[in-house]
Parts: sequence; C-alpha cells; structure tokens
Amino acid sequence: MALRPLRNATISFGLVNIPVRFYTATKSEDVHFNLLHADCGSRVNRRWWCPQHENFIELADMIRGYPVAKNQYVTFTAAELEELESGGDRALEITAFVDLAQIDPVFFEKAYYLGPAPGGAKTYRLLAEAMRKQNKVAVARWVSNSREHLVVLRPFEEGLILHTMYYADEVRDFSAIDVDHADVRDKEVALAKMLIDELTEPTFDPLAYKDEYRERVMERIRAKAEGELVVSESPESESAGEVVDIMEALRRSLGGAVAEPRKRNASASAAAPATRKAPKRAAPQPASRRKKKAS
Repeated sequence: MALRPLRNATISFGLVNIPVRFYTATKSEDVHFNLLHADCGSRVNRRWWCPQHENFIELADMIRGYPVAKNQYVTFTAAELEELESGGDRALEITAFVDLAQIDPVFFEKAYYLGPAPGGAKTYRLLAEAMRKQNKVAVARWVSNSREHLVVLRPFEEGLILHTMYYADEVRDFSAIDVDHADVRDKEVALAKMLIDELTEPTFDPLAYKDEYRERVMERIRAKAEGELVVSESPESESAGEVVDIMEALRRSLGGAVAEPRKRNASASAAAPATRKAPKRAAPQPASRRKKKAS
C-alpha cells in the first residue's frame, strides 16, 4: 500500500529549489493497551479539568501558555503559532554538506522519507545522485510544528531520507555520569579484540533481529482471547555477579580457542584418556588335551 504524504516542503540550496513531500519512514510496533475500569471493564476517558471553574473543558477551548512567572503566562493561539511557522515558508534550507561519519548518531531523532512533489523529479534525482557520488549528507534548517528543526538529508535507496536532529544543548554532557577509572592490560585488550573479530558480521541484517518481548505479549494476548488457562511462571532470579577474572571470562567467551600454549597443551594431555590394551583371552584348548590334563 502506498504511503500517504504528511506535508510538503521545498529543498533549497544555492538557487535550486526542489519541491518534496514527507512520508513516515518508521512505525512503532509496540503493544499498546487501553486503560479500563477494573470494576466493570469499561474504557476510561481522559478529560481536562479547570480548577478555576471546577468543571471539565474541551480541547477546543484551550490555548497555549508559556510561564514567565508564578501563575503568569504569555499566551498563544494556534493561529498565531501557525503564522510564525509559515513565516519560514516550510523550506528545507541546506546550509552545509558534510561526511556522514562526522555526525554522531546520538544527535538523530526521527526519520522521514522525502519523495519528489510534482514537477521536482529531475532536480530531486540530481541532488540525490550528486550526494551519493560525493558520499556527502546535507545539513539543513526546517521550520515545522511551531519550531525550527536541525535536520540531515542523505541518499537512501533510490532517493532521499531526512533525519530530524537534537541541537547540541539538547544532548546531555557525557561527563555528567560517573565512570570509574580502571586500568586494562594489553592482554585483556587483545582478547577483547579477538572476541569482537569472532562476533563481527560482514553486513548488518535488520531482519535477523526481532522483538521477543512483543512476541511473548502477543502470544499471551492470543491465549487469553481464546480462553486458555494461563499459568504464570515466576522468572528465575539471576544475580549478575562481579566478574573476578576478566581474562578467564574472555577466554570462555571465545570457547577456549585462545588459551595460552602451556595451559592448552597441559589440558589436552589431561583430557586425552590413557589407552589401555585389552587383556588377551586364552585360546580354547582341544578336547583331547583337556581330558589328559584332567587325568
């Protein structure tokens, strides 16, 4: 099924303008539940309460307010915010081209497919192919939803994809968390690198991963819907103990393939069972000889 466009915009760089349309690139497959009244099973409604008038109000009767002091707000109507937004002409103004590797993934927020609007197919294709050949992405500004967004445009499949980004002041400083200093030895680093090499795949296949928690929830939902008796199993408590010997843990992760030569030879000799010769069975004697011996 074809995706429906969300909104229109215009990519501009230099004197070139490219009309484009936004499409949702991702979707959440999380399991969502409705809130029900436990006594009767009816779905509850969310309502807005005004403490001044002591009654419920509708969403249409609300305006937005920015707090400037205690119980004091600067107010805006939806039309006023729309006017500020449209002042940016909804343009995607490219300000720079950079290598994608220069942008840390922590800055990425959401993703949208960009498709050409009527009349923009040629320039759209031109920009996508030029960026692909140069191995560049475009940093741009975009005004939407009552705010100015920092975005990145990059080649994707046969066209372009847009990532909204966090501004630098929206990403918390990593130094705000506590990271204890710990010295690591060269041997430990070497073993860790071997483990990384062993788990390295030539390409990333997103189809190889699935949400196992969601599958368990959906399986339980189907069982409950079909009236099956569901017996809850208490999960086994697993205490994650502190790793005392990092070297041993790394060796076990590698399946013992990197044991030190002396230990490997010793363990090999110890593991090899001693071969014992089976005792020879006496050959059967002729009957005449057995009689002579008996007499």
